[in-house]
Amino acid sequence: MAQPEKNKKAKHQKPAQRIKKYLGRAGENARDALRDKKIRIGSPPPSVEALKRALNPPHDNTVEKIHGYDVHDHFRPLEKIDDKNVTAWIDRQNEKFQDYIKGSETAQKSVHRFMAQMWNRPSESVPAAYGKYAFSHYNDGRSNHAVFQVRPKDDPKAEPRVLIDPNKIDPTGKTALSGAFPSPDGTRVAYLLSENGSDAKTLHVLDTQTGKHLSDKIDGFRFGNVAWDKDGKGFHYGYPMNDEKKRSFVKHHTLGDDVTKDAAVFEPKDAEMASAGLFRLRTGKNEWISTHIGTNPKNGLYYRPSGSDAPFKQLIDDGKAAISPVAEIDGKIYAVTKLDAPKGRLVRFDLNDPAPEKWETLIAEHPSDTLESVFMQQGRLFVTHSHDTADKLAVHDLDGKFQYDVKLPLPLALFSIAKFTSQDKELVFSISNDQQSGNRYAYNIEKNDFKLIKKNTLPYDLTDCVVERITATSKDGTKVPMTVIRHPDTKLDGSAAVKLYGYGGFDIPLTPAFSAGMAHWVKNGGIYVRANLRGGGEFGQDWYDQGRCENKQNVFDDFIACAEHLIKKKYTSPKRVAIEGGSNGGLLTAATVLQRPDLFGAIISAVPVIDMFRFQLGTYGAAWKSDYGDPSIKKDFEVAARYSPLHNVKNGAKFPAVLIKTGDHDDRVLPWHAYKFAATMQAHGHPDNQILLRVSKNTGHGAGKSQQDSLIEIAETHAFLEKALGPIDQNAYKAALMKKAAADHGTKSVFNTLAQRTAKLAENVKNTIFRRKRGGPGA
Repeated sequence: MAQPEKNKKAKHQKPAQRIKKYLGRAGENARDALRDKKIRIGSPPPSVEALKRALNPPHDNTVEKIHGYDVHDHFRPLEKIDDKNVTAWIDRQNEKFQDYIKGSETAQKSVHRFMAQMWNRPSESVPAAYGKYAFSHYNDGRSNHAVFQVRPKDDPKAEPRVLIDPNKIDPTGKTALSGAFPSPDGTRVAYLLSENGSDAKTLHVLDTQTGKHLSDKIDGFRFGNVAWDKDGKGFHYGYPMNDEKKRSFVKHHTLGDDVTKDAAVFEPKDAEMASAGLFRLRTGKNEWISTHIGTNPKNGLYYRPSGSDAPFKQLIDDGKAAISPVAEIDGKIYAVTKLDAPKGRLVRFDLNDPAPEKWETLIAEHPSDTLESVFMQQGRLFVTHSHDTADKLAVHDLDGKFQYDVKLPLPLALFSIAKFTSQDKELVFSISNDQQSGNRYAYNIEKNDFKLIKKNTLPYDLTDCVVERITATSKDGTKVPMTVIRHPDTKLDGSAAVKLYGYGGFDIPLTPAFSAGMAHWVKNGGIYVRANLRGGGEFGQDWYDQGRCENKQNVFDDFIACAEHLIKKKYTSPKRVAIEGGSNGGLLTAATVLQRPDLFGAIISAVPVIDMFRFQLGTYGAAWKSDYGDPSIKKDFEVAARYSPLHNVKNGAKFPAVLIKTGDHDDRVLPWHAYKFAATMQAHGHPDNQILLRVSKNTGHGAGKSQQDSLIEIAETHAFLEKALGPIDQNAYKAALMKKAAADHGTKSVFNTLAQRTAKLAENVKNTIFRRKRGGPGA
């Protein structure tokens, strides 16, 4: 019997095509058929030549059976990050990267000089008042890290006194101050130090007046906070339970006591990655516990009277909705929540009868803007919404009735406010946008006006540049916004170099933000684009949900649509587009280039999550199941198999230049993600690909990196982009194209001349032979 045409076609499909086909189907039968065919997930065993291209990484023949599938992971030995063979391979990879950017010293010096000018200037954070003291962070512009200093609250012009100087603690710059928590009266400061960029921290306590350290010291902090008692004699803190489920609980420490005997105050539910943190409201009589399961923003909430030993009462359980109390007024609790309101609403309720159905809505969900925060001052509610990713501030009365808008002095801006007391009638705002950073303003509540009190002293800004919001249409029709920052002289003729940045995950929004690196890119003729992808926190709960777990592919589709739109509208062309992202954004750029390598000229994937079957095994990676699903669940595994970068590198595929960056001490996204991805792409991609790995020594996920390390990395990354995309300056790029075209034309002319001479010689030879055969002259 003749084989049906459809079956013939299926028979000749490649394994990668079949796995995509079967994983996209619904139903158990299709997946059973897939397992029967023993279709491989991951790349085949690397050949000798392939290993040579990957600079001979440690490898083995690991094949793991997961949910019935054979999952190949031949570079599993790279997970032994401290093995001498792995570190030797890293050195070879760093040498390869340096060889690639060789000759770019002039470009690197230019970047270094620009960034140094931007950074090497005095800068001070907005002061925060505690008791009679005002605290701030200060950097003289030459130090690796800012110091933590104090001055009298009532004398803002007084010479500050340095309390904590991480530069003296560690002159190498590898130790960073990662948190400082003054007591309510300011007489004590608890602070956290981190080494080599690690998320693990050590807590110390010092006396503000003398600057001397107390005996209290707590090792092993991770992501916990510190909440001082009102009398300043002790504090609550979040701390890892060090159990197999990697939970964290709340403990209490009394100054002078043995920290090993600190009592547990609250233990979260018995669930993997369950965590808890305690906080208090400035206007409240209660203390609160917020609980989370991993990185899921839908938190649980518990409460009890401040200073009480009574058990905490549950207000709402984990997983139902995000909720955050913001004020306690006349015995009523004001809270921002997304319960029954994906973009947020402000509610009020009585703790004597706190059932959600009894909550009173004071400010209803806005049809397009997301409610971000609320604070109470001088008998008013100051309400912040995110309007198209920028802050929009308005004043309401205590019953939620709108009174007036507070017009920020900069367009498309974000603000932060210095800590204040309930008596203050004037607030200090720090306001930034994409064009300038951190101007300081005094806001008069009664007059509703701003007065500039301190202008940022940056040598460069982008006030002469264009900032525009444009929209791409994703694969399913969803509108995806982008912010474009460019110089008005940049021609939209397809020749501009574009750096397209994205994240798309964990309910984290990408918002207006000035940076020295962005300024350098735009000042040199490039276009910077920030994409607001699904999975982020820009537009509420629904926007986040559309980009996680089974919907994760939407994020990559959104990013692809943004690139396509920029190309279609002549902002750029494929060979001039660089995409960049870090952490979850590193996953974004890695997955996107595997799906659409034709769209880009360069890829930067920093500290990326790459192995979607093993991310949960490292440190606190299990917390990310809220976004990536659980690989131990078959359905989640099969969703991840469609996009997991490590398992979707096609043999012989051609890619644009790819730079994978990580730190060898990253304990958040373990560096073996980057190592295995680099080795796989180098071994199994086309031999002509430029797949590069840059590993920073003694650094982590990014936070706490020394200024010198940061300057070097920025300069070298820019050199990579110049090499991959050509000159960033548009005119220089066009001149280089003309020069190349002229050279090609000259070469073509030479070839044409040679061809003509060859043809003439052949004709002469032919004629001579012909004459000889005919017996003509010269026979």
